[in-house]
Formats: sequence, structure tokens, C-alpha cells
Amino acid sequence: MEIGWLEDFISLASTGNFSRSADERNISQSAFSRRIRALEHWLGADLIDRSRFPTTLTPAGHAFYQTALDVVRVLQRERAEFRGLVKRDARTIRICATHTLAIHFAPGWIAALRQADRTGELNVKMIAADLHDCGQALMEGACDLVLAYNTNAIPSMFGMSRFEVAVIGADVVAPVSAPGDDGSARHTITAASDDAFPLLAYAANSYLGHLVGSGLDAWDLTRRARPSYESSLVEALKGMALAGDGIAWLPRSAIQTELKAGRLVSCGLQSDYDLHVEIRAYRRAERERSIVEHVWRALLELPKDHAISA
Repeated sequence: MEIGWLEDFISLASTGNFSRSADERNISQSAFSRRIRALEHWLGADLIDRSRFPTTLTPAGHAFYQTALDVVRVLQRERAEFRGLVKRDARTIRICATHTLAIHFAPGWIAALRQADRTGELNVKMIAADLHDCGQALMEGACDLVLAYNTNAIPSMFGMSRFEVAVIGADVVAPVSAPGDDGSARHTITAASDDAFPLLAYAANSYLGHLVGSGLDAWDLTRRARPSYESSLVEALKGMALAGDGIAWLPRSAIQTELKAGRLVSCGLQSDYDLHVEIRAYRRAERERSIVEHVWRALLELPKDHAISA
């Protein structure tokens, strides 16, 4: 069934005349008649009472007329909206970022990118997901760029030659706790003590879970850690740390306000237990839409002082 058949039928119902409707539809009368027959065959019912003049609709024709009008109107409206979307899509870039970066890093970075971009409107569709889903989205073409943490301690899933990479910032994942009555950390970690400490832990299969786990092993802290809460979300662990329930390794970009206000404080002496990470942008290596190529060039030229988050 073709939408043109519905438009033919609507015209014929309006004019009641095959010849006039054929002229209106800019086709021959014989071709017009064949299209009406094709619609009737597809429906399995006669729509036109050809025994009368002017042409009238059969009961089935009357019943189908409103349906035909509704279908055509919906399709025409959707086509108009879709054409508008396609036009806007020429300036839209789809970015998939891990949750923390989508919340705490991406807004400032995108603002700097837009400020440096002098070629016109830039629309961003931001998708927050875990690292695995971000990588899957990039490989399947569901996004144009991925923003993610990277460190040499954890093998990258973007190591294949099919991806290009750019370092766009840095962060520090540090152990923090709510303060006690004297303002110092309620829960502390020191190399001189073997005391256990309550750990607000990341899910073991998350990127930060792997990162913090490798750090605990390297510092010989795994045996002292007593997991009391687990989540894959930084915001969830931050909430528990603010409640005083334990120590969480949190990206400084996510806790700047809380650190300045003294609601969270460092648990380690100096920076002994800090984990340094890069913030990277990834894209597919093959040539992409012009907006993707443009944004990639712009982010490569963006001064690092605009992109460093911690």
C-alpha cells in the first residue's frame, strides 16, 4: 500500500469525479482508476459506488475515509518534523560519557568548546552510561564521541586501531570522609596503623571499582578495608560519605563544593593514596559527519586549562 493511494482516495471522495481528481493528482485518468482499484484490492473492500454519478462512497468507503485522512495527516506531520530533525542533526553531535563525567566535567568542557567554536550552532545530545555501554555505543554508531577516564593501571577497551583518542583533561580520585567534631576526617587511613576502615566501595565490575581495587592492592590496604556499602555510582558513594558511613575514593571534580565547604575532608596523609586519571575523548577512526570532524579538530585545539577538571 502506498500513501499516494490514500491521497488519491481522499481527492476522489472530495470531488466525486475520477477525471477531476486525476487532473488534481496530475496523472492520467486510467492510471488514477488503477490506483483506486489497487487500494480497494489491498483493503479487500469496494470503496467507490461506480453505479452512481457523481461518484459516491460505499459504506466501507465512508468508514475508511476518516482513517485515510488521519493516516495522511500523521505521516505528513511526521515527515515535516523529521525533515526538521534531519536539518538540525547536521549540527548535532552525540556524546556518550560515564555518569561522573557527564555530570561534573562535560558541562564546563562543552561550554569551553562552544566558546571556541565560531562556525555556528552546536547541538549536543549527551548520553550517560557505564564505560562498557559507552564503548558499545561508539562501536555500533549510536554515538559520535565517548568521554571516559583512563589510567595505565587499567587496560583500556579503546586500545584497538579503529579508535582515535585525545586527552582532554585530568582528575584525581582521592579518599575522603565526612569530618568529625574537630573538623578532621572521621575515618582515616595511615600506613603506620593496621586498623580496619569502613570502605564505601564501587561495584567490582565498574571502571572505578577496578581502579580503586588495584590501588588498595598496591598500598596493601585490601586486607584492612571492610566494605560497608557498594554502588557503581559516584553520587551514591558521595552521599554515603557525607552521611559519615565510611571512606570513599571520589573524583575531585565531583566533590569540589563539598571539599571547599569542609563537608568532606581527605583521609590520607598528603596525597599518599590519590589515584591520578586522564580524561579522554574517543572517536571512530574512519571519517565521520562534518560536525564530528569539526568538533574533533576543535577539542584538539582547546587549551588544556579549559579542560582540566581537577
